Amino acid sequence: MSKKNQRFSGKSRKNRQSTIIVTEDMELLPFLILNVKDKTRNKLKGMLTHKQFMVNKDIVTKHNHLLKKGDKVIVSWDAAHRKQSYEGIKIVFEDDDVIVINKRSGLLSIGSAKEKRQTAYRIVTAHIQFENPVARLFVVHRLDREASGLMVFAKNRNAQLELKDNWERTFAKNMYLAVAEGTIEEDEKTIKSYLRESKALIVHSSNNPKDGKEAITKYSVVKKNEYFTLLEAYLHTERKNQLRVHLQEIKHPIIGDKKYGSKQNPLNRAGLHLRRLTFLHPKTQEEMTFETKVPEDFLKVFRYKYYE
Repeated sequence: MSKKNQRFSGKSRKNRQSTIIVTEDMELLPFLILNVKDKTRNKLKGMLTHKQFMVNKDIVTKHNHLLKKGDKVIVSWDAAHRKQSYEGIKIVFEDDDVIVINKRSGLLSIGSAKEKRQTAYRIVTAHIQFENPVARLFVVHRLDREASGLMVFAKNRNAQLELKDNWERTFAKNMYLAVAEGTIEEDEKTIKSYLRESKALIVHSSNNPKDGKEAITKYSVVKKNEYFTLLEAYLHTERKNQLRVHLQEIKHPIIGDKKYGSKQNPLNRAGLHLRRLTFLHPKTQEEMTFETKVPEDFLKVFRYKYYE
């Protein structure tokens, strides 16, 4: 059994922690008895009760929790572990190579030279540096600030390169949900146009192949009433603001998306959500798919009569 001590920058002595790597499958308490030599069995049970052990990212209190080879047991020597939670994101999946999150609407994915506010990238970086202060996070793709939903980041350079190399093989499987203004009559449609971005950073659509890059969006209606339409959409090309522009083009902009023509905002947010995310794992090449529930507020506009 190997053991390494972790001391975190800026933490006081009351936050001393150690990480023990599991080298064979076994239950937690016997593992602790073998590896934590200066604590009695009863003391270890007390530390379990007081939430002083984490397995990977989860606080564990059951002495018979089954450990698997490669797990990390993190010991907090002086105080209980606190469950990590972050405003604006929820961690859906994490391993040594990738981390998948669910981002809320209104939060930037990645900052820029002009924009240095809190971003999903900064929050996730702080998360991985909790365990390893020199850890780095690598960008794979972006999600509009106005959109909520799933994102994947890489935790090392090789994983980033692999994910980007394989991205075109899977991104068309990603599924967006959108709540559009008005009743869309055609229940299924493929929208094709050419998109270009102006100096004012607004994307414009044209039928002229010489006036931008080809963009193809396919949607299907899930639910509709006299005021709004809930639809699923797949992007067969990956262009900036593509779905937002295409729905504006058919005169049904996404609610809350003032930039692209919306005049109604019953949710106090843009009605755009990346519900399903698919990618090839950079190490195993296994196709991985993650899916969220339909955002509760998306359904709200179909439960009550809407008044402008």
